[in-house]
Amino acid sequence: MPIRATVDTSGIEEFLEEIARLGKNIDQAAAKALEVGGDVLLTGMLSRVSRDTGNLADNLERSEPEQDGNYIFILVGISKDVDAKTARYGTAQEYGTSSMAAHPYIRPTIDYDMLDARIAMNEKLLEQIKE
Repeated sequence: MPIRATVDTSGIEEFLEEIARLGKNIDQAAAKALEVGGDVLLTGMLSRVSRDTGNLADNLERSEPEQDGNYIFILVGISKDVDAKTARYGTAQEYGTSSMAAHPYIRPTIDYDMLDARIAMNEKLLEQIKE
């Protein structure tokens, strides 16, 4: 059962408009911003994940930016190529089971690190504008 989170990038439209005004490549700037924001979130997950064997932590990753039309996105969390056992373990850690308490690492990262990720993305976009 995959765990996914959506990052709302509302508020960056002004930055993207400025980049467009300056003739920059919006898609490239957005991709770079998503990379740095994703790195912040991945670091948060890695700092919170249970490390009984280290397998789950070893299978957390940030994907490269992908584009679908005008929509640019990254995935942060359990690798989509992970084996079923590790995926189940990651879900059990996040949500718990009938016999095990939850040890969440994704939801707290979203709760506590999303602002830092947005700040990092905004800084990267500002950097792109100044180049």
